[in-house]
Amino acid sequence: MARPGVTYFDIANAAEVIKTQGHEPTVDRVREQLGTGSKSTIAPLLKRWRTENEGSGHVQGLPTDLLETVKSLHQRLQELADQRIDESEKSFQAANDQLTQSLTAAHQRISQLTAEQEALEEQVAQLERDKSQQAQTLENTRLELVRSESQRSEAVKRTTELKDNIAELKQENKDIREHFDHYQQRTAADRQLEREQFRSTSQHQHDELQTLKHQLSAAQDRLNQLQDTNTELQLQQASLQDSNQSLKQDSQQLTVAMDNLTRELETTKTQNLAHQSQQQELQQAMASVTQQRSESDKERALMSLRWEATKSELGNLKAQLRDLSEENRLLLQEKAEILGKFKQLQQSRAQAD
Repeated sequence: MARPGVTYFDIANAAEVIKTQGHEPTVDRVREQLGTGSKSTIAPLLKRWRTENEGSGHVQGLPTDLLETVKSLHQRLQELADQRIDESEKSFQAANDQLTQSLTAAHQRISQLTAEQEALEEQVAQLERDKSQQAQTLENTRLELVRSESQRSEAVKRTTELKDNIAELKQENKDIREHFDHYQQRTAADRQLEREQFRSTSQHQHDELQTLKHQLSAAQDRLNQLQDTNTELQLQQASLQDSNQSLKQDSQQLTVAMDNLTRELETTKTQNLAHQSQQQELQQAMASVTQQRSESDKERALMSLRWEATKSELGNLKAQLRDLSEENRLLLQEKAEILGKFKQLQQSRAQAD
């Protein structure tokens, strides 16, 4: 059914104008002349106009069968051409829309993968920075551990020296006691013989005894002090051992963290390679889409060539039709001349008889 505004009268006027311009009225030309209307609306009305105008034109005198055959062939060729053009346009439009959607999706996917790749690269860079920072921390911890080991070694060495000093002081104290005991024994043995000298030397010996007692007391104090120092050193050694143990635990934790970061880095690199592979696949898909689009353009060009060939063939048929019309006209003239001569001969015979 025709749309409002496009009537048979409009189609007929447009067809007459096109025919006056020396062109064959077609659906596309009528639609272009009107500037509106769909092909499904114009085609049946144009066909009706052609049917009503079959008697007019420059093909009068042709046999009716030949004229009907030529018109039917022309109409069939025109319909096939219109149908092929419509199908080609629809197919090309569908393929073009599909390729455009595929290309848009591919561009969006590439943009998404590029963003993901940039994010992954940033994560890898951050992991590298964290790894460097943790390596520096681990190095500092190792240096601190080395310093702690050195301090511990020095403390052990100092403790050993203090133990040696304490042993020496104990030996010295023991020697003093043995000397004092020997002195007492010698004094007791010689007391009788040295009684007279004892009084003179008693005070001196008493002073020497006091001195020895003071030395013994000082040695005892020194021994107590060395024992306190030894206790403090032992406490320091225990503290250093605890600190050493804590540093070892921290070092183990840092080693585990570095191993985890290394595994995460390897995983990230694997994902990055996978994304790069996906990106290559998308680029290949884009190349395939571009190739399909190129093939569609070639197919469209081929359809255009076929359309031009169809138009050329239609022109040839029109030329053949004109040639047949001219030949028919000549035959009719020749027939009329022969009929005239035949009538003259009949008249001549009738007069002769």
